[in-house]
Amino acid sequence: MKITSIIVAYNEEKLVPSIVGELKKQEYEDAHEIILTDGGSSDNTVSLAKNAGIQVVMGKKGKALQMNEAAKTATGDILFFIHADMELQSKTLTHIRQHILEGYEAGGFSNVFTEHNQKIKALGTWMNFRFFDKREQSDRGIFYGDNGIFVKREVFEKLGGFANIPIMEDYDLSLRLKKNGYRTIKIETPKIHVSPRRHTKAGFFKTRFQWVMIRKLYKIGVSPNWLAKWYGDVR
Repeated sequence: MKITSIIVAYNEEKLVPSIVGELKKQEYEDAHEIILTDGGSSDNTVSLAKNAGIQVVMGKKGKALQMNEAAKTATGDILFFIHADMELQSKTLTHIRQHILEGYEAGGFSNVFTEHNQKIKALGTWMNFRFFDKREQSDRGIFYGDNGIFVKREVFEKLGGFANIPIMEDYDLSLRLKKNGYRTIKIETPKIHVSPRRHTKAGFFKTRFQWVMIRKLYKIGVSPNWLAKWYGDVR
């Protein structure tokens, strides 16, 4: 069962060697290809990926656009969408394969932040009023990019890929997976480790507040274009 790992990148020269190295070291018994989808980086992101022997797909900046373009060239049975600032355990792909063979068609991973995890998670609990029910969105089958979304390629294609919107494309895909009755799972272990860089650059409270409000505003129909401008880019 071939897996295509798709790295979404834009000006990530500091992180590309690390994530590519972790993907190449995966203890996986079947075929595995790695694609980096770049959104017009002005640094050495593309050259570093090419020098590492990674296929690069060039396109316009925007996670949904970039991931959809990469998916068109992917040859794997499973698509695994990841960010450059993630840290993966050695058997991450093996666990994806295992759960797909069990009948699940998509899912994501539990995650922890490499630094300030307790503080960030506590803020999330407080701002979402999860005082009695501690479950996160991912426990309800709603996955975001930092969960490391994986999906069977045929399912991804049937759903038309990610919606062409500048933000909340991951949330939208999760809702369509649920609406169409596809089986999804949250993999508790191994966890994906993610960088807290937005929290440290933009502010802990501001970042968590934006995450909560963007979801609420999106649900009532506020334009994703406006939400993306408000959210901004910390790179």
